[in-house]
Amino acid sequence: MHYLFNPDDTLTRRRRAAQSHHASPPFRVLLIDDDAETVRLLSQVLEENGITVITSATGAEAVAALDREPWELCLLDRGLPDLDGIEICRLIKAEARFDARQVIMLSGYSSLDARVEALNLGADDYITKPFHPSELLARVNASRRVVEIQQQLVDMAGQLEELSARDDLTGIFNRRYFGATLDQAFDHSNRYCRPLSVAIIDVDRFKDINDSFGHQAGDTVLAEVARRFSGSVRSSDCLARYGGEEFVVLLPETRLEDAVSFGEKLRAAVASAPVPIGEDCALPVTVSVGTASLAHTRFNSSAEMIFAADQALYRAKRNGRNRVEAERRRAQRQPHGLS
Repeated sequence: MHYLFNPDDTLTRRRRAAQSHHASPPFRVLLIDDDAETVRLLSQVLEENGITVITSATGAEAVAALDREPWELCLLDRGLPDLDGIEICRLIKAEARFDARQVIMLSGYSSLDARVEALNLGADDYITKPFHPSELLARVNASRRVVEIQQQLVDMAGQLEELSARDDLTGIFNRRYFGATLDQAFDHSNRYCRPLSVAIIDVDRFKDINDSFGHQAGDTVLAEVARRFSGSVRSSDCLARYGGEEFVVLLPETRLEDAVSFGEKLRAAVASAPVPIGEDCALPVTVSVGTASLAHTRFNSSAEMIFAADQALYRAKRNGRNRVEAERRRAQRQPHGLS
């Protein structure tokens, strides 16, 4: 099948953008050491290699800097005047928000037990003083590579999650994502008595388009309809392909009369111009819309609200297509505290 929206191309493009994005910001090191000469030497070596250095001389300063300063790697001296550096390492590794950060312990304790203790508590590396600056720089660069790979994995996971929520053909959200979003919005609106509406849209006589012009032409029509819809929805709305030639829009903080107006806006956007399906061919396309609102009717579930909008859509079809119909109220929703 020919896809107008290629998820592989999108993923590749976003991965490259993410790699480009994370290559440009400076790598930031939080250097925690009370020895002024060590701090001076390390700061000089790191800054000469394009690394930003933030310094702290005490444990108290370091704990405050963990939250206050942006950093990717902590160079942590164990022998601080007011706190064992091991405790700061323990604090960093206990916080999920620091999972992508690295810790290199600096210490005059060269015993095997000291190194094992630090590494068991989560330190990513352990360097014994005195050390050669070139060795420390090499270890810092190794940690930098780990941080960058971890960040890329986080970005990739987010991109894959987003792509799994998208419809391959149109690029808008898919039915699975819409269902989860609808359930959350319905529960919130029901609990706090806030308006919530839904519009279901169906492309009129879509089977005739497929039969007369082929499925690729049908795909072109669906992609163009989705594009026109995308230009009309608000950032707070959720537009999705519901299946086949059906689309659906979730409209938070929207009452029924406003949902009808919104449906009319979508209808007009599609009917405003034919859809090109080839060099010398354009098809007039129309849609029918059914709307329902939690502010208007008492629904016991999101499925009931969808069913009401679907019934309104069928009524729009029966009444001639290319029109918007609203649900017919069954039981009015009452404010909380009223029977």
